Amino acid sequence: KVVGKFPRMVRDLSRELGKDVNFEIEGEDIELDRTILTEISDPLMHIIRNSLDHGIEPPEEREQVGKPREGQVTLRASRERDHVIIKVEDDGAGLDVEGLKQQAIETGVRSPEELETMDDSAIYDLVFHPGFSTAEEVTDTSGRGVGMDVVHDTVTQLDGSVNVESTPGEGTTVSLRLPVTMAIVKV
Repeated sequence: KVVGKFPRMVRDLSRELGKDVNFEIEGEDIELDRTILTEISDPLMHIIRNSLDHGIEPPEEREQVGKPREGQVTLRASRERDHVIIKVEDDGAGLDVEGLKQQAIETGVRSPEELETMDDSAIYDLVFHPGFSTAEEVTDTSGRGVGMDVVHDTVTQLDGSVNVESTPGEGTTVSLRLPVTMAIVKV
């Protein structure tokens, strides 16, 4: 039931940002422990916001690169034995590796030498670092650098993991892997 409020949030936010976005939810019938759902609702909302704000380009920009004016964001849940995988996929601009590196150097999160040895996947994971943000201005939607680090902490506390994959120009997928139940952990 937790995803019920997402379509409206997406509609309102995309209007606010001047973007056309088609939002789809798959796997609504997947069940998760209530405590996990409660905890994961805000992080998911944040990831979806990021997709709209940083991922999906404005309609004109999309047209110029030969994409449909309407961006696509999909929230997809699936079950894998005793885990649930929740993915938020967008067909936006993808993560800017150079931008992330620059930001990491400027904020002192990593040294240029360290960045040299990191592959793209490790560089994408920098978005989970507290206070890390590539937004140039602080808006209601983004740029405060809160968010992805909170997502990471929440998921880790739930004994899950989170992963970012991205293809420049094609989009970004954030995957959360969560245990189906917390009961065993609690005992």
